[in-house]
Amino acid sequence: MLNIRCFRPILTNIGWVRTATTIPPGIVGKNKRVLPSHMYKPRPRWETGDIDPYPNFDLGKILRPGFEKSEELKTANETVKRAFTLEYATRAEIEAYYSNYLVKAVQRHPLDQSSYEVLIAKLTARIRMHMKYGDIDPRRISRRKVVGNLQLIRNFLLNKLMHADYDVYEWVKSVLRIEHAPENPFVTQVDYDDRELERMRLQQQAYEAVQKKKDDLKARFASEKQKFEKEKESLLNDIQRDLQNLRLDIAKYNEIRRQRTRTTVE
Repeated sequence: MLNIRCFRPILTNIGWVRTATTIPPGIVGKNKRVLPSHMYKPRPRWETGDIDPYPNFDLGKILRPGFEKSEELKTANETVKRAFTLEYATRAEIEAYYSNYLVKAVQRHPLDQSSYEVLIAKLTARIRMHMKYGDIDPRRISRRKVVGNLQLIRNFLLNKLMHADYDVYEWVKSVLRIEHAPENPFVTQVDYDDRELERMRLQQQAYEAVQKKKDDLKARFASEKQKFEKEKESLLNDIQRDLQNLRLDIAKYNEIRRQRTRTTVE
């Protein structure tokens, strides 16, 4: 006969593990040991600047992308329609719907797919989808890295849009519900090496030398300006006088030629 005492520790461990599964999921150490509730790590916050998280769509009433205009689904029963909704769609299809939802709110025309506003909307949809599934499984460190990289790209595009059109930049932030602190290039401190500092010093000296020569020329020309004005005025008067004499000579020559022509005809 089997000695049940040999299996008593195994049965005890199995029962302990079964009772441990009823505890909310958290950090589990060796041998399925559940830590006390005060030792659970809190969920990390998402510092992305998104005021509104991923919206709670009624996925059972939204058709998958590509089936919105299907004539067969209009006459199908509710069970078939539900099978083609986002409730049974993949994450990629849900993300495509949400991305298209945000793009339609900011695009300039129906064919706009490359403007700053559209690119920012697509990145916002990806960021919020990662945030949604990151809250479900907060121990995925790789997802937080992906969100950080996407946030850097979105901040770069927001800075580009701010320099291109500030009004559209503010409008996009209000529509997509984004908080963004623009980068100030004058705040950034750059550490130059000795070679670069020497080059900058010589460049500044050359600039100052050129400016000094320009100032000297301006001062010399200022003293000769009155003399030049007088010479210019006298020269213009001589030219006008010569032109007037030339007009008189031409008029006199034309009159003589007209008289000669009249005499020849008579």
